[in-house]
Amino acid sequence: MSDVIFMTGARGGAGTTTCAVKLGIALSEAGERTLIVDGDTECASGLQASGLQGLNVYTLADVETGACRVKQAILQHPSSPNLYVLPSLGCKDGGCVEKAVAECEPLFDYVICDQTARSACRRALLVSDPYHTSLTGAKKRGGELKDAGFKDVGLLINKVNGGLVFDGAILTPQEFATVVRLPLWGVIPEDLSLPLNKMRSGTKKAFALAAAFVSGKGKKTYGVVREYLGVKGIIKRKMRERV
Repeated sequence: MSDVIFMTGARGGAGTTTCAVKLGIALSEAGERTLIVDGDTECASGLQASGLQGLNVYTLADVETGACRVKQAILQHPSSPNLYVLPSLGCKDGGCVEKAVAECEPLFDYVICDQTARSACRRALLVSDPYHTSLTGAKKRGGELKDAGFKDVGLLINKVNGGLVFDGAILTPQEFATVVRLPLWGVIPEDLSLPLNKMRSGTKKAFALAAAFVSGKGKKTYGVVREYLGVKGIIKRKMRERV
């Protein structure tokens, strides 16, 4: 039986889709056969984030009308043989997505549902940025997931600026997780190259650690303040002060 995970954001702009795709890539690179269900029915943001935009022949909208089967709508990533994406572009019936997940989940080790098919999922992962303005939303959303029946809900904190954490301007990821009362499953550093479908080496390591945490093969999260320690860290902090 595959591990079906519902991913959602504490608020808009948290980077849920990007995190869903990159987490899926990290799981696939760890040898896990992984399916990402793109919940964006209007813009197919999951296809864009995974670099598959325009490569799909079918979507769940075609499954909905009977034009194809679920398996025919699944795309295999050309550069990640263990990674697959199921787009829901144009799909009008949320029940169709849930049925599709139930039908194809035996084929995969992990199914990541990006803000869709909640009732078909067994665990939930909440994505939030690290700022104080997101605390209330993260606490509320976490409570809603637990009320919906999820017994296993984790927190992935995205866009964490290590310099701000070091200076005490924002909470540490651990402090943020304590306040919202959710276990911390992953920490992703701020990376301005992510919108360009690229990743710094540190970001890739952070997603690999998060994937290991999700799969139960590790219990470490990425240390965002590490690069601000030591002699190099002093230089970096001085440079930040001048910006």
